[in-house]
Amino acid sequence: MNVEMILDALVTAGLGGDPNGARIDTCRLKRLTTEAWEQIWEAAALHQIWSVVWAGARAYGLEPFVPGTVRQRFEGAERTVAYQYYNMLSFTTYVTELLRDAGIRFYLLKGIALNMFYPDEAMRKLADADIYIPDQGECGKADRLLREKGFSPEKGNENFHRGYVKPFFGRTRLLELHWRPCDILPDAEAEKAVAGIYGTLPYRPDMIPVACTEIPVLPAPENALQLLLHMFQHFVREGFGLRMICDWKVYWEYTGKACDSGRFEKYLEQTGLTGFAWSVTRICMTHFSLGEDRVPWISKIDGSRYEDSAECLYADILAGGEFGKGEKARVILLDGNLFSPVSYVRAVHRMMRARYPRAGRIIPAWPVLWGLTVLIFLRNNKRMNRGKTSDVIKSAGQRSLLMKKMDIFAKKGRKKK
Repeated sequence: MNVEMILDALVTAGLGGDPNGARIDTCRLKRLTTEAWEQIWEAAALHQIWSVVWAGARAYGLEPFVPGTVRQRFEGAERTVAYQYYNMLSFTTYVTELLRDAGIRFYLLKGIALNMFYPDEAMRKLADADIYIPDQGECGKADRLLREKGFSPEKGNENFHRGYVKPFFGRTRLLELHWRPCDILPDAEAEKAVAGIYGTLPYRPDMIPVACTEIPVLPAPENALQLLLHMFQHFVREGFGLRMICDWKVYWEYTGKACDSGRFEKYLEQTGLTGFAWSVTRICMTHFSLGEDRVPWISKIDGSRYEDSAECLYADILAGGEFGKGEKARVILLDGNLFSPVSYVRAVHRMMRARYPRAGRIIPAWPVLWGLTVLIFLRNNKRMNRGKTSDVIKSAGQRSLLMKKMDIFAKKGRKKK
């Protein structure tokens, strides 16, 4: 039996879909071989969705038919993810209370706020807490407060957030403090649009009940756009796996009818991400039973413009896994022609800006920073055993063709940054 089809069915059921309505025979699932279950386990691990897949197996009543060693691995991973969730829940609410008591206005991005949309809030893997503070003055105030409370800033900060670590109940926890909703986009008009959307947004957050308290999150259209920007940010680097697709599915499943569809459509047009949004949403509809009534905006998009981009993107997601770990040569995405030197310059420039966010603002220093970026890239490529540089370039070229299929940023007059 096709493992991809089985994975689709298990993830759909794990996210609350009706197993009886799936396009797969339960009796066939009960006859799966040990080899097939090993492949399912490997896929779940590659995408870090162990708990979702195992919840799907339970929904089908498959536990007695799963080989003992595989069942033990799934159950162990499920316990680990749940333990991690409750620890991150405590850590995140601790941070939010610190900020609230200090009178700092903030939004929680992703994290435990997304977990609340899952059938079981403890089934989504968490790695850190992300706090977005749009006001620069309040962001500085939060930085000072966190340092006073024993949070240690990490080295090598990004263009859009600063990382902090803190010992918390015997474990080191990671917090990311964002002053932007996403990384700098490689397109001038899209970057301007994002700055305008979030820079003029009045502070009227939606409140989500979490652990007997209410956590402020972005209003639904802006929250959906931030999730999309986060996916895109990973797509142009190493790619992303099914965990983010699950997030997208449950988000629209539970907030779609309450979201201002017109406002979200406008944001897609402004950022040039209509094709990307259409593709990830079609994946959720085709493979994971997301209802069209939850995403009314998609019916207004001419999907014929994007040809087979959804299935091509899905193949890319399945192969790459969480953060591209399924393909060792997957590192970057070339924005342009594989044979054009300009495409490589743009890729190096993006890596340079990410590695040197402050020095990268000094234009005369760019040639030196480009050279350092290339040297570090080649060193890391060898150290991390990503394969030949030619394989990295080939992978990047293939994924750049996928970007073209989705017509990303392809508006007349758009300028690359």
